[in-house]
Amino acid sequence: MYTISLNESALNFKTLEQRIYRTICEIACDTLRGVLDVLDKMLMATRDTSKYRHKGKKQTHIHTVMGVIEYSRRIYECYNEDGKKQYVYLLDQYLENETVGHVSTNLAEKIVERALEESYRKTSQAVKSTTNANLSHTTAWNLIQKVGAKLQDKEHQLVDKYEQGMLNGDREVDVLFQEADGVLLSMQGKDRPQKGRKKEMKVAVNYEGFKKRKGQKKGYQVHNKTVCAGFHKSQNFKRLWDAQVAAQYNTDEIKVRIVNGDGDPWIKPDLEQEGVHFQLDPFHISREVLRKVPDKKQARQLNKLLRQGRVRESFEYLTNLLIEYAHEEDKFRKLEELYNYLSNNREGLVPYRLRELELPELPDGLMYRGMGTMEGNVCDIITLRMKNRKMSWSEEGANNLAKLLAARGSGVLYEQLDEVFDCTISEEMLDEMIEVVQLSAAEANRKPKKSKVYPMPSAPIPYEGQSLTEGRKAIRNLVENRIASDLNFIY
Repeated sequence: MYTISLNESALNFKTLEQRIYRTICEIACDTLRGVLDVLDKMLMATRDTSKYRHKGKKQTHIHTVMGVIEYSRRIYECYNEDGKKQYVYLLDQYLENETVGHVSTNLAEKIVERALEESYRKTSQAVKSTTNANLSHTTAWNLIQKVGAKLQDKEHQLVDKYEQGMLNGDREVDVLFQEADGVLLSMQGKDRPQKGRKKEMKVAVNYEGFKKRKGQKKGYQVHNKTVCAGFHKSQNFKRLWDAQVAAQYNTDEIKVRIVNGDGDPWIKPDLEQEGVHFQLDPFHISREVLRKVPDKKQARQLNKLLRQGRVRESFEYLTNLLIEYAHEEDKFRKLEELYNYLSNNREGLVPYRLRELELPELPDGLMYRGMGTMEGNVCDIITLRMKNRKMSWSEEGANNLAKLLAARGSGVLYEQLDEVFDCTISEEMLDEMIEVVQLSAAEANRKPKKSKVYPMPSAPIPYEGQSLTEGRKAIRNLVENRIASDLNFIY
């Protein structure tokens, strides 16, 4: 029982709260350890002995929100359908105990939540302060790698199904908005490029329209957003992007698809497809104009023409600027780069709402608005966690974290974690476990039986008064007629 001394001068409410919490967690760990032990014994007694051969016990441990639980579980030898020998833990099968390393799923979820917000070192510190678990930052890192790797495996399976034509989502929409961009991240080790130290991570989002943000008169947000991100080659990422759309939507029912991007070839869609339109991202247009046009007033005028969709007048204005700065080599070169950039993406310069397209009517609550949400999405999904703050990444480590960040951006993080962990317990199984807990409590409260006393035999000569075997006779012959000082060699 937990006791408190009134002589402790350092005792305050905070300390009292911490001690009681720690004590309760220790009691909970002991209770869970006892439940696991009883369940393991029950499974041993009720198993099919012709199928499962008991091969002993193996010590293990698991980190939980209550602390570290060390326990033993029985291992069994059996044969699979192919006749190959294998070893299983019936306790794990019974509980469908899908841990990540030696971390319970409850604790794993808390680690993932914190790791998506801050560094692994700060994550371990936060988990220590909010639970009774004592984890290192390496454990947090390992957990993210294992969960992220499983999400990557799911993506590979999704792409394989897409390439085989096996994907056809059940959600039907008339219009689908798509945006994509890249973000440069600092790399480390063998993954660092030879030129420079950064590599582009690709990010893409899909959504069905815009709706009013709750609690704001002028605020809007995209509806039903899905995200994919990672270090991929352009073609591979494009396949992943398309596979994600095909898995969620009935693509045959999509009448209009509008793609917004910065003009990179991997973002541009095939405009020969019916109902597919490309728009050059307004943010990138404005940024390039401000960077390349020497005079700020002239830059604002050019941006105004482009926002209004007056493409012909925009190129005329830009041509006049080229003539004006023809004798200033550096300024002329920048203007020429801007001209080429806009010319190469001429088909996307007019905002889609100014093109007089026959756009279907959106569902109630949704509306058409100007595209260009990608910079904000990149910032919220990737940049805030993975860029700056003196961080650098390996490609594998960044990819694994990006998969979890993308799942959170899509609003399906916990669904994905549930699929990865898959540790559901049925109501019948839960009732059995409660019964085991009650039995364990009854055993703990029962008075112990009186133990019998077994006196230890003693004699001046070994085995005196006992049955003698050949080995015992040999030992007696060694020590017979010797004093204690002569027996030092025995040590």
